[in-house]
Amino acid sequence: MSYVVEQKVKGKIYLYKVESYWDKEKRQSRQKRTYIGAKDKSGSIDVGSIASQLITKNYGNIYLLERISESIGLTKTLRSCFAEEYKDILALAWYEIMEASPGYLYRYWLEEQNVTDVKTLYSSDISGLHESIGRNQKSRIAFTRSWIKELNPIHGIYYDITSISSYSTKNDFVEWGYNRNNEELPQINMGMVCCRVRGLPFFYGILPGGIVDASTLKNMLKYLEEYELHDFILVMDRGFFSTDNILSIIDGSQRITFLQPLSFSLKKAKELVRQHGKQLKSVETTFKYNEEILHHAASSFHIKEHEFIAHIFFNEKMELEHRHRFLSALSDMEPRFRKQKIDTRSEALKIIDSEIPEKTRSFFRWSTKLKKIVKDEKKINDHLVKFGYFIIITNGQNLDKFTILDYYRDKDKVEKIFDAVKNEMDGNRLRSHSAYNTDGRLFIKFIALIIYMHITKVMRENKLFGKYSIRELLKELSKMKISYLQNVEPLKSEISKKNKAIFKAFNIDI
Repeated sequence: MSYVVEQKVKGKIYLYKVESYWDKEKRQSRQKRTYIGAKDKSGSIDVGSIASQLITKNYGNIYLLERISESIGLTKTLRSCFAEEYKDILALAWYEIMEASPGYLYRYWLEEQNVTDVKTLYSSDISGLHESIGRNQKSRIAFTRSWIKELNPIHGIYYDITSISSYSTKNDFVEWGYNRNNEELPQINMGMVCCRVRGLPFFYGILPGGIVDASTLKNMLKYLEEYELHDFILVMDRGFFSTDNILSIIDGSQRITFLQPLSFSLKKAKELVRQHGKQLKSVETTFKYNEEILHHAASSFHIKEHEFIAHIFFNEKMELEHRHRFLSALSDMEPRFRKQKIDTRSEALKIIDSEIPEKTRSFFRWSTKLKKIVKDEKKINDHLVKFGYFIIITNGQNLDKFTILDYYRDKDKVEKIFDAVKNEMDGNRLRSHSAYNTDGRLFIKFIALIIYMHITKVMRENKLFGKYSIRELLKELSKMKISYLQNVEPLKSEISKKNKAIFKAFNIDI
């Protein structure tokens, strides 16, 4: 432990750094004093003293980020692939996590942090680094290959895709398409693959903005095969279901076990509910999962000549909640039209389009008899049938209902990753204008994302989100300072109880 003491000699105050240590020979605590300098009349350190060049920087936040990057194997993997740039890449990734501010502010942030062996980068330097990383495809591929080996994600991987709006006019992948952010901007699509066990992303791909989700799966599997990833469990979202996708999975050489949720827009999904609806509401099919009461039935499911297993689940509580919300939303709309007579269908359609939210619009129709807008009972009843049900098909013959649910419930990890990219690290829009610059910028965001998701996992496991957001946690740790004094060893501030608790949660010995 170290601290600073003042000693008054002939009216002048001198500062000393005091360090406590244990003397093994005398078996007692001892102290070592190091002279820092003298205070002037104003109470500050004398400009002419050896402490005139005192520099204080944020220490705790950077220490946490450094240790995390090392402990998950990220620093080692980056160093092996980007020997010259890896420290700058990590520092920029930490900046993304802590600030998510424009690049031109990075140098001001860096001046306040205890980041060693990293040069100051101006906005143009950062842009140049993005360009260099973007052009260095060989090193990015080497990183992905090494990172996959580090994680070894065979016990479950999740794949999903999102769109990122872009202002770029010089990137071939920027196209108009289904914009998940509801923005009037062209976009690129970003596919992401995540490790189930560690909750960390390990592969991403940039795709044309106009491409649909289902058509991206085949190429993603080919990439993973190139990276020597075999014999794993793949969990997808509903949007990836297609006959071609399922057949490409089982016909490949990668020995993939897949879990594919079915959309209720599919005729086969509705048929399964009709066939097993009565069975799924009987006491015999009831079981308990994580304090939830569910029903389960298994059925064969055929795609061409191939047979799979369909696991059909029913949740009574979820059915009631969804049914209540849905009917309540319709009831809120209905009074607007109860007394309003409308003479023509075209006039009714205009009113429906302008006054009813898109999600509930299709459940109203114009009655030729009443000359009013009324609820469409047939469509409403067809919609109510699916509430509380979810169906997952698989080729995993040995997967029981509990294992299926474990994988299914964990699939939101990749959705949390996309949420972090867009909302926490300013990734909702891309402002880079060249393809290489975009590739480099997204790579650094990907590195930041890996660290961010590890922090998220630890904070969730230790219930820290009740006290801090991730940025608040890092701000709290930034209260730990380190002071550099000329000709004197760096002086670290004392560690608060709060900061000790944070490092303990991350299993870091501070």
